[in-house]
Amino acid sequence: MKNQSDLTLRKILHNFSALTELAAEISSTHNFEEVTRASLHTLLGALVIRRGAIARYTSKRRQLKIVAARGIAEVVGHRIVVRRYEAERLVELDRPILIDGEKDKLVDFFHRNADLLGRLRVRIAIPMIARGELMGLIFLSEKLTGKQFSEEDMGIIGTISRSISIAFYNQRLLVSLKRKAGENRRLYGEMRQIYLDTVRAFGAAIDLKDTYTSGHSERVARYAEAIAREMGLTGQELELIGVAGYLHDIGKITVDRAIINNPRPLTEKEFSELNKHVTTGFEILSHIRRPWDEIAYMTKCHHEKVDGTGYPQGLRGDQIPLGSKIVTLADSFDAMMTDRPYRSRFSLEETLREFRRNTGKQFDEDVMAAFCRLLLREINGQTRERVVIPMIGWKFDRAATIATLNSMLAEFDSSRQRYRSAVS
Repeated sequence: MKNQSDLTLRKILHNFSALTELAAEISSTHNFEEVTRASLHTLLGALVIRRGAIARYTSKRRQLKIVAARGIAEVVGHRIVVRRYEAERLVELDRPILIDGEKDKLVDFFHRNADLLGRLRVRIAIPMIARGELMGLIFLSEKLTGKQFSEEDMGIIGTISRSISIAFYNQRLLVSLKRKAGENRRLYGEMRQIYLDTVRAFGAAIDLKDTYTSGHSERVARYAEAIAREMGLTGQELELIGVAGYLHDIGKITVDRAIINNPRPLTEKEFSELNKHVTTGFEILSHIRRPWDEIAYMTKCHHEKVDGTGYPQGLRGDQIPLGSKIVTLADSFDAMMTDRPYRSRFSLEETLREFRRNTGKQFDEDVMAAFCRLLLREINGQTRERVVIPMIGWKFDRAATIATLNSMLAEFDSSRQRYRSAVS
């Protein structure tokens, strides 16, 4: 009697341990197949059963698919048709079903699948139900001992089947959420592309007013993005700078075309009219909610100078947003490197001389250093994606340009060292 009691206690402890491990497995792993195999292994081990299988139900196809099996591995992947009334009956029963004793609405189901069930030597089938939905079926053969399933066995089967049901339900929910998330990402991507295409269209519309600057806005945007990337900017901050590049001249839509395309020096009145485009652009863009308020202010400040002599507010140094400083340089570079009504394009050497002369006055030193590094890397073939060179071509003295860029970077480095020494 004592030996029988000890055996029963050991069995209870073993089963409790197995259930605990299974619960930990289900809650910790994200591998659905791993959970299913572990669940089947635990169930068969706890009850000393020779063969078994777990089938997952798909309501859309009204099919059971065997996803784990032991004792006859070749049945994995086998599909079983489940008729609507059969699925409904399994949900209604929600209890282990003895195959030999079933005389209800499921007789036809077991008869149709007699060959498969015979190979598995199925004696009992357990519907897995979660939140009133059929998740699948567990098929179990006879016990190795040859004994009938006891009430205690049925309790263990019920506990494990509920755990597996919950795992199946959660996995189905996760798949559904991932599908919806994927769809949302696709829709967001499409909306974002429409948004960017619209921005580019605005930029192209702005450029149509200027006979000499076709493609100017796109080039400025690409230069600005490349410089910002060189400075380590990423994500939305990088994107906003690109958009500001496209739209920096949007206020010119209201400026008389004759002023924009005037081949002679502008009068003071014409200059005043042209310079209004930054405040007009700000007024146009500032009516659009975040993050466009940042873009609006960037475009407003793209004619400010770091020495405080720019317009419209006379900002200096760090009062000017970094994005505006980047767009300023990109805008100036494209202006110098393209023909204008009042002059021919500069050579790259002439442009770099102007940049050198005006760094610390019109241009921010850190932004200029980033531009120099970017151009050096493109000339030396140290970057896979060239932005500047395809726009301006290779008609320049490479050795001389490299020497100039290195010299400029050395000057900027020396300037920063002097500044650090002065503040310390």
